[in-house]
Amino acid sequence: MQPEITDNVTAQDLDEVRLGLNAYNSKFFDVDVIRSIGVFIRDEQGRKLAGLTGSTTGSWLRIDMLWVSETLRGQGAGSKLMQAAEQEARDRGCRYAQVDTTSFQARPFYEKRGYTLRLTLADYVDHHQRHYLTKHL
Repeated sequence: MQPEITDNVTAQDLDEVRLGLNAYNSKFFDVDVIRSIGVFIRDEQGRKLAGLTGSTTGSWLRIDMLWVSETLRGQGAGSKLMQAAEQEARDRGCRYAQVDTTSFQARPFYEKRGYTLRLTLADYVDHHQRHYLTKHL
């Protein structure tokens, strides 16, 4: 049994690992409570100008990615995405939210929205840090 290392992880690879993990986890909780969430802002032609992706599991909202195009930055688009995702999470029964960000990204943005720093990893990329934050919804 030899580990295979690749820097080309395919969608099939991700699906197989996710399915295997879900099969194991299903012994402990109903994995159907894990639900994807996506919130998007599009232009008139349907092109995405901003988006938030993540998931809800049990009591938690997990924000994986938040992106706002240069054309919308500073206009409240990020806040609108967050508000919509947090409200949907509340509607799904979530009481908490979690996000991580690097030091050159959006830590102050999340803190202004009520998120509290829980953990920082130093030297994550070069001299930058990775911050993990949570919030009570």
